[in-house]
Amino acid sequence: MKIRTIVAGAGMEETTRLEYLLENTEIDICGRINDISGGIEALDREKPELLLITGVYDRKMQMFCQQVYILYPMCVIVLLTGDADMELYGRAMENGVRRIISPVPESGILVSMLKECCISERSRQENISGENLGRPKTEVLFVFGAKGGIGKTALAVNLATRLAMSKRKVILIDCNLQYGDTGLFLGMEPKETMAELLQEQRNPTLDTVNTFLAYHQSGLRVLFGPKSPEYADIIGGKNIDKVISVLRNYYDYIIIDGAVGFNDVNLALLDICSRILFVTQPDLCTLKNTKKAFLLLQSLNIESKIKVALMEASGKAVSALGMWSVFWDERSM
Repeated sequence: MKIRTIVAGAGMEETTRLEYLLENTEIDICGRINDISGGIEALDREKPELLLITGVYDRKMQMFCQQVYILYPMCVIVLLTGDADMELYGRAMENGVRRIISPVPESGILVSMLKECCISERSRQENISGENLGRPKTEVLFVFGAKGGIGKTALAVNLATRLAMSKRKVILIDCNLQYGDTGLFLGMEPKETMAELLQEQRNPTLDTVNTFLAYHQSGLRVLFGPKSPEYADIIGGKNIDKVISVLRNYYDYIIIDGAVGFNDVNLALLDICSRILFVTQPDLCTLKNTKKAFLLLQSLNIESKIKVALMEASGKAVSALGMWSVFWDERSM
């Protein structure tokens, strides 16, 4: 789905660069406003969902943003600037600017940030108007398994990116805290991780968590696990619960790639998630471990949350079954 966009205030050089960054993306530049005295007429004509402000943010541009904010509440105003200080942030927010992006990043990150801003504002407007009543709650999906190397991370990453590409607000959390590979599968190098987040703040807020997230070109946000195994010890089940509780207030889907086993973190995740996607493969060793895990999960009384993803050796999911749709032959185990 294309996001109709107008660029205002940019010179020819800046406009050309912006068009290059947004070429062949979901941000569709349908108009330009070089002289903001005629800006309102352009908005009436094009009816954009997104207004990108570039160039000098002077008094005249501030007044124009105020007009847009009042007359076109469904149009999201974003300020792109190479240099922003606290005074500029204050003035922009007072005039209805929803987000300031400084400096302007590369194409994929810029598109993801603009999409996220539009989706967030659309959700806010829906909540205000009551259109969002009856909307399903955040789905917390825990991708889990009884053995490594069976396609669990591949499934979590592909599921998360596909949901993000369908215009949902999605975050992927790598809870394989010692040997997580989500960054490798996404082609991203983790910079900030869950370890740094919880070292800085034991009771994180949404704003705090957002500063530690990575942006994928699909629109997906990612919270990576620690860079080194020894840092996994600072993250416990209670801390994971705090982070997910904060994220529930914003995201449509929280996809969690978990480690193998029933450690403190996994037990907390099994309790707080809304659905468990249990990954297995049709080989003797994996099925034996899967049976053991199922018996323990049954004792926890959470079988109603479980779906089984049966994977081929190639990593392709061949079927998804209810937990008790998998039958066991006791004589063969």
